[in-house]
Formats: sequence, structure tokens, C-alpha cells
Amino acid sequence: MIDEFEKINEAERLNFLAKLSDMYYELNMTQSEIANKLSTTRFKVSKLLQEARDKHVVEITINKPHSRVPKLENILKENFDLKDALVLDNKMLAYEETLSALGKLGAQYVDDLISENSIIGVLWGKTLLNLIKNLKPKKKLPITTVQMVGSAAKDNTIVDSQELMRRMARIYGGKCKYLYAPLYVDNDYARKALMHEPVLSDTIFFANKSDIILTGVGTTDAMFSSSLWANYLERVKQYNLDDLKAVGCIYGRVYNDIGEEVDIDINQKVIGIDTSAIRQANHVIGIAAGKFKAKAILGAIRGKYINTLITDDATASKILSLAKIQF
Repeated sequence: MIDEFEKINEAERLNFLAKLSDMYYELNMTQSEIANKLSTTRFKVSKLLQEARDKHVVEITINKPHSRVPKLENILKENFDLKDALVLDNKMLAYEETLSALGKLGAQYVDDLISENSIIGVLWGKTLLNLIKNLKPKKKLPITTVQMVGSAAKDNTIVDSQELMRRMARIYGGKCKYLYAPLYVDNDYARKALMHEPVLSDTIFFANKSDIILTGVGTTDAMFSSSLWANYLERVKQYNLDDLKAVGCIYGRVYNDIGEEVDIDINQKVIGIDTSAIRQANHVIGIAAGKFKAKAILGAIRGKYINTLITDDATASKILSLAKIQF
């Protein structure tokens, strides 16, 4: 293709430039790596990348870094014994802009933690998607991304665990360990048998060795967002979640305002790593924003489901208010 580049029509030319740009900007391949892949020179690749910019195939936006709120970060760390807290100053930002800015902040933080042979557990969520798509490592690393629990089967597959871990592994040039199972299995015998299948037990073994775990934090309402699980989760509605003080869902488990798993059968139906093992990981990073999630985030912190929080100042303030902590 590269040898015939000058002969192709304009539409094909733009399509080729887009693919070339994707290698460089999205896959983080070096110009030398692209040249080797296409059997050409680095000089030629450089010229083509410049042509892609000249023809607006690629448009580069420079985003000013958003500031953080150290005061709230310190209060969160001191009162909840967190390993770390990152609080975005999101004044004047709309919700979607906040998610995007949080993703960039989180990506910088996570990239600094990742090293050669890191094992990274990946859950799901829109804010987590924003983090992963903003990862821009300076070099490729042989990391392993691993699925912590069975597939949540979100209606929007782009925010599901398997897609996010695949995307992250691709960015770093690493590999994936998938958990080929649903999130919940109702039959106790079938669930135990599945957990002992070699292909699943191997993934769970890797999940237990995770150095870093990345997760969103869900509200109880979010549990019912997947149409695939709607009928199964109907049984949860037989419980009065308000009476149980249920506030959130993380790793497929429902928990209350003090971080304890509530006494409903769905918490015993999860395929994947135990929450006790999750608490042993060095960096368990929760990224979430929105005042409507404050109760869920507070419960997740109290239950030690996460030891690092990435959020915005409005949400952080709401969390502290709920906990009756002065700031």
C-alpha cells in the first residue's frame, strides 16, 4: 500500500492517513515502529503524519490542566485512611466535562503507577472509560489487564469490563486475561463448578495478584441499567433496599452506608474474586463523580472497597457533609 500511495485516489489517501494516524496517536506506536510495519522509512512516516494534520485528518487540541483541591484531598485521606485522594476543581464545568477532565487526571495518576509486568484489574463504567482512553504512556510495557468478575453485560458494551481491559492492554502493548463467565450464576453447584474450571481459575489466580485495580462506583439504581439482567435482578426488588440502607454496588456486590455487604442472595451469586482479596491489592482506585453518587462513594470508602479516590470537589464536599466532617 505504501508503495502505491501516490497513485491512489483522494478518498483512499485520506483513509490511509487516518489509519496511519491511528497507529501513531491512538496506539502510541513510534514513527520507527510504523515505518517497520509498513516497510518504509521514518522520514516518509513523518511526512505522512504532517500531511494528515494539513488535511485535517488529525486535529490536535491542547487542553489546559485543571487544578486540584489539596485541602479536600487531605481531609479525605486523613478521615478515611485513604492511600491517596485526587479532587478535581470542577467549578464552571458541566457534568460531561467533569467526567472528561477526571479521566485525564486519573490517566496521569495511573500511568505513573504502572510499571513493567504490572497486573491491572479492570472493572467497568463511563468515568473509567474516560480514564483509559486518556492513557498516553511514554513507552510500551508488558502489562497484563485482568477481568476481576464476570461480564456485567452492559447495554453499552464500550463501558463494559472486557472492552475497557482490551483497550488498556492495547495502549500499553500488553495482554488480557478474560473471565469467560457471566457476573451472576444463580445455581450454587453450577457456580462452584465454573469457578474450578481451569480457564476461569487461571484468570481468578491472576486477579488475586493484581497490583492495581480500577473501578467505578455504582448506585443501586445502576444495577438495573442492563436489560440482560433485568429479570434476574427483579428478585432484588423483593427486598426493601432502603430498610437495608443499601447505597451502592461495586464488584457486583450491593453494600450499605457503612460499607457492609447487605444480606441479599445476589451478593453470593457473583463469579469472580472475593472482596477480601480486592482489599489486599496495593492500589484500589475508584473514580466517580456526581453528588448523586456521594452516598455510594462514602459507603465504598467506609467498606475499604477502594483505597484511592478520584473525584471532583462538589462530590467530595457532599461526601464530607454526609459523613458530618467539617471542612
